[in-house]
Amino acid sequence: MASRYWVGGTAAWDGTAGSKWALTSGGAGGQAVPTSADDVFLDAASGAITVTISTGNTGAKSITCTGFTGTLGGTANIAVSGNVTFATGMTTAATNISVVATSTLTFAGKTIGSLAVNGAGITVTQADAATITSLTVTAGTYTTANFTLTAGSVFATGTSTRGLTLGSSTVTVSGTWFMETTGLTISAGTSTISISSASTTFYGAGKTYNNVSFTSAAATTLAITGANTFNTLTLTATAGAGVVPISFDSTQTITTMVCNGASEIRRIWLQSDTIGTARTITATTWTTFTYLDFRDITLTNAKSGTSIGNCLGNTGITFSTTKTVYWNLTGTVNWSSTGWATSSGGSPAIANFPLAQDTAVFDNTGAATTVTLNSGWNVGTVNASARTSAVTFSFSGGNAIFSVYGNWSNGTGVTHSGTGLSLYFSGRTTQTITSNGKSFTVGITGSGVSNTTTLADALTCTAFTLSGTTGLSLGSNTLTCTSFANSSTSTRTLALGTGSITITGSGSAFTVTSTGLTVTGSATISLTSATAKTFAGGGVNYGSTINQGGAGALTITGANTFSNITNTYGATGATSILFTAGTTTTFSNWNASGTVGNLLTIGSVTAASHTLSKASGTVNADYLSISRSTATGGATWNAGANSTNGGNNSGWIFPSTATGSFLMFF
Repeated sequence: MASRYWVGGTAAWDGTAGSKWALTSGGAGGQAVPTSADDVFLDAASGAITVTISTGNTGAKSITCTGFTGTLGGTANIAVSGNVTFATGMTTAATNISVVATSTLTFAGKTIGSLAVNGAGITVTQADAATITSLTVTAGTYTTANFTLTAGSVFATGTSTRGLTLGSSTVTVSGTWFMETTGLTISAGTSTISISSASTTFYGAGKTYNNVSFTSAAATTLAITGANTFNTLTLTATAGAGVVPISFDSTQTITTMVCNGASEIRRIWLQSDTIGTARTITATTWTTFTYLDFRDITLTNAKSGTSIGNCLGNTGITFSTTKTVYWNLTGTVNWSSTGWATSSGGSPAIANFPLAQDTAVFDNTGAATTVTLNSGWNVGTVNASARTSAVTFSFSGGNAIFSVYGNWSNGTGVTHSGTGLSLYFSGRTTQTITSNGKSFTVGITGSGVSNTTTLADALTCTAFTLSGTTGLSLGSNTLTCTSFANSSTSTRTLALGTGSITITGSGSAFTVTSTGLTVTGSATISLTSATAKTFAGGGVNYGSTINQGGAGALTITGANTFSNITNTYGATGATSILFTAGTTTTFSNWNASGTVGNLLTIGSVTAASHTLSKASGTVNADYLSISRSTATGGATWNAGANSTNGGNNSGWIFPSTATGSFLMFF
């Protein structure tokens, strides 16, 4: 073991050119770069220079910076097996340290980059207040020694024995608190953990905490995971109008719950992380119980309060009485403006703000020209069916989810604008959308429990998505959307009726998962993009027609069954329908052909064959260019007189393979 003093001016820690290190303060350079056995000193004699810790460093036993007025920086990590002491007169720049032995850290008011505690059985102790961009404990224990800790994120990862001892400290985290259960011990003491991030998850790992507060007044999405125990859990409403959703994936046990919205339009929404699966909150005391929404939450101690919204699936909560309210406000205003009255044309009041169990009515008494859905509000039913005077619903709430638990009806005077919100239908029964010929400018998601999103008339929107146990009922109506997705594995039904789905987008245009899915009806599913699009059918039996409706190649993946296949784009130009190699796609009918000058290419996605099957009858197609296609099933497959054999085909009858002519002699 030796001492190493920096005397080398501005340079890299492990630089070999020149004399960087000396045996004494201000001494002659030329000594070897420090190793993990050496005590390192940067002091007044080192000068106001910059030492950059670079990748090739071999660590240090300890680092002492007393009297140093220069900068210690660099993004490379350095392993230290002893104490680290910074100085008030120095500068740190993203210094990254890994501590591998028991040590004490003196921060002297300096901010460092990452600090890793990684040594079996070691204890790393703060000697003063610490500011760290990222603290990670993978082995050993980190103790705050009752000093303040400010961190971007705190991690305790892996499965090794490790711990956090927080004493009476205030720990302020601006990013993520991430704990993994195995091997972890948290000694919370009387500490307070303050989470200031506006959007984060508190990965609690099922541990016991003293006081935990989510403090951001601009919070958008928060979550708590693990079956944790809290002395006090504090949740904060937004500074302005809006809803703060906070989800739980497990039971939470709380002595004092401080969770209060600030008004009817500054709300907190407690919910399960999985719709339809209840989470339990056991809270001995709530400081108050106001301006809250709940979904799939069970309270072991029954509560009632003011302006409590029922987003369904709850137990132990008395909700505010269901009401019908009427919009009555002029100008360009927000959904959260004081514009709601208890009667048509009545006087608006903030207390009338519609909750998840309420009906919000827009008739002609409210003269507003634009109503901006400015946050992720929860509402029962939106009924604008009687609105004949002009009003625009602007979906401009900034990436939030506007949840509807009943029906939505547009009147003739309604238009939609904006793309900042997602519109979710989250009920537990049939929910009907009546568009009245008005296009929705946002995506629509059916996300309820055992519910069916039903179209009363034709619907146009951007992405259309079904999740969980939500089904779809088209009736005889047309759904036009940029994409269609249903990736759930729950039991659900797509009742396509005699309607149609027209998908205008490219790429993954249609995607479903077959598990739990039943498809009924005889609709037409048409993909119309001018660029390549994929129908990922999931190997489902569709009683429907699949149609190539655009210039972009249509790729069909999965061993699906269709009633028919058509090519309406064929009258306009050449296009392609491609199948997944190695799969069999079954048809009751085949009516896909090209036209003169507009060949329809039938092929595989890759350089291998696909199979097309039709049980009986005759396929009479024409103007096809076919390759790597096996036609089978019992039907006769006539490619047509104007079709082209691209090779590697079987079962198709091309002109050259038809019965030849014969000579007649007279």
